[in-house]
Amino acid sequence: MFLNIDELKTVMYDYQLSEIVEDDTTIAEMAIQAAVEEVASYLRSRYDTEKTFTAEGADRNPLVLEITKDVALWQIIRLSNPDILHERVKDRYDRAVEWLDKVARGLISPTLPVIQDNKGDDVTPIKFGSMKQQRYDW
Repeated sequence: MFLNIDELKTVMYDYQLSEIVEDDTTIAEMAIQAAVEEVASYLRSRYDTEKTFTAEGADRNPLVLEITKDVALWQIIRLSNPDILHERVKDRYDRAVEWLDKVARGLISPTLPVIQDNKGDDVTPIKFGSMKQQRYDW
């Protein structure tokens, strides 16, 4: 598993997690799965998310791991009480989504395995578009 419940200790205290999920670890596991899927949805068009999210231990990209923790925390905190600082968590979630959006648009290139075709060559996304249509009256 890319991210486990014990690793959430870096973004929230044990007692907070325990109180929010009422000692039901399946709630935290579902939040982690949702977070992984949300992060993967931003990365999927350019990067091999299968390799990225099946990596374990030191093989994981540390920034993607932290981003996933922030998103998982946001998924969990929806059940919380006022002991958690919602504004701080919301800010971190917004920053995580902003970073993911930049990656999805190709403005940031993290060190992740890229999608490869059957021959093992990198698949590069191609962007199509044109300028806004001009209408000149002479």
